[in-house]
Amino acid sequence: MLLDIDNIRLYQGVITSVDDVSVSIDLLGRMGSMRLPLRLIITNKKLIVGQNITIYMSYVEVE
Repeated sequence: MLLDIDNIRLYQGVITSVDDVSVSIDLLGRMGSMRLPLRLIITNKKLIVGQNITIYMSYVEVE
């Protein structure tokens, strides 16, 4: 696997729900929504609905 740092993009969104195991996020700009397990969230803050978030992602490449 070759990591191309130029393909990493910044996305912003808003938390729409939080439960015991996951958090739901609506991405800005009509980019859709995501549901992530809490273990993937890196923060020292308590997650609350309406909180703004930032995600660094790259494009999915299928080989």
